[in-house]
Amino acid sequence: MKNQFFISGLGADKTAFQNLSDFGTNKIMIEWLSNEPKESLYHYSERIIEKYGITSADILVGLSFGGLVVQQIADILKPDYVILISSFRTKDDLRIQFSTGLKLKMHKLMPEIKSEVIGSMVANFLNSGSSQSRSALKAMLASTDMKLMKWSLEKIYEQHEPLASEITKYSLIGNKDRIIKPWKIETTYIIESGSHFMVFDMAAEVSAIIREIID
Repeated sequence: MKNQFFISGLGADKTAFQNLSDFGTNKIMIEWLSNEPKESLYHYSERIIEKYGITSADILVGLSFGGLVVQQIADILKPDYVILISSFRTKDDLRIQFSTGLKLKMHKLMPEIKSEVIGSMVANFLNSGSSQSRSALKAMLASTDMKLMKWSLEKIYEQHEPLASEITKYSLIGNKDRIIKPWKIETTYIIESGSHFMVFDMAAEVSAIIREIID
């Protein structure tokens, strides 16, 4: 049985993947590590590889920023392919308000303490209108490491060129995603009415595509 590693997005955890189907793999949920001061994405990804024993034979699935980490891991290990959900290659794949915010370094102004108000606003923005997913997002954001969040946004800001360019990337993007622009390559799946958190809201549709890719 193959190992299938899942890496969630910023402010999220394994709860994001809880509605996905069984794929006949050994599903392993990667937990975010606390970042080291001024740590590179490369070194951070190396630490994840070492902690979880990831190899080039494993299946890698990344959600949002977790997709960028997956691509960095793929750049190191050279697996056959990776699966990206609501994710991106560089900051240029973000919608204009977010790419502009990064260029202006607005993330530098973020507080390093949790804010219930900010968490509630983010949860309402990311979900597709589902009260269930809004509650799940609020719960995850309540335990977010804000230092890690700021570091992650800085890594996105620094990402000028696509990682693992020779690796096949299967990309699942919702056409209602408010953060990611639907970047089209041959292996892109556009999911109708899918939000940035469609992995939770539309798990049946996402699962069907992942199963098709694995098979």
